[in-house]
Amino acid sequence: MGAKKADEGALGADLSPTARSMVAAARRVLARDGLSGLTVEAVSAEAGQYRDAVRYHFGSKAGLIAAVVDSLAHDQSLESFVETQAMPPGPERVHALIESDRRLTGDVPTFQDFFAILPLVMRDSELRTRVAALYEWYRDLYVRCFSDDEDDPRREAFRRHASLMVAVIDGLAIQKALDPEGCDLTALFDLWEAMLHDSLGRVAGG
Repeated sequence: MGAKKADEGALGADLSPTARSMVAAARRVLARDGLSGLTVEAVSAEAGQYRDAVRYHFGSKAGLIAAVVDSLAHDQSLESFVETQAMPPGPERVHALIESDRRLTGDVPTFQDFFAILPLVMRDSELRTRVAALYEWYRDLYVRCFSDDEDDPRREAFRRHASLMVAVIDGLAIQKALDPEGCDLTALFDLWEAMLHDSLGRVAGG
C-alpha cells in the first residue's frame, strides 16, 4: 500500500457522524432481532433517519453491512497499529501485537455480531468483495508491524504470517464464544506467540 495512511482502505474510516450513528443502530438491531431483522427499514427507524439515508451514506444495504463488519474491530486494530509503530521492530512489537489480538479475541459480543452477519457476507458477491478488502487492510497492518521497510524482501513471507494471525483470531473467537470457561486465551496466545517468534526467526534467518 506504499505510503498510505494507517486508516486508508478501511471501509469505515471516513464515515460521517450520521453514518456512524446508523452503523451503531444496525448493531443494536442485529443484537436484538438477529440477521433476519437487519433490514434497511429497521436500521433507519432505529437511527431516527429516513430510509433513503442508507443509500445516501452507504450506497446500498451491502454497503451498510460492510460498514458494520468494519466497525467491529477497526478502532482497536488501528489503535494497536499506532501503538506498535511507536516501538522498534522486533519481539517487543510482536508481543504488543499479540496482546492486542488476545483482547480482541476475548470480545465475545463483537464476534457474536460478526458471526451473525458472516452467512450473509458469504452468500452476497458484493459483500464478499467489500469484506475481503477489509481483511486485506488487516493483513497489511500486520505486515507493516513486522517491518517498516516497504521494500523488505521478506514482505511476502510476512503476509503469509499475517493471514495466519487473522485465522487464529477468528478461530479462537469461535471457541471462546462457544466455551468461555474452557478456552484459555492467555495460554493459547502465549503458545501462539512462541510459535510466531520461532517462525519469524526462520524468516529473518533466510
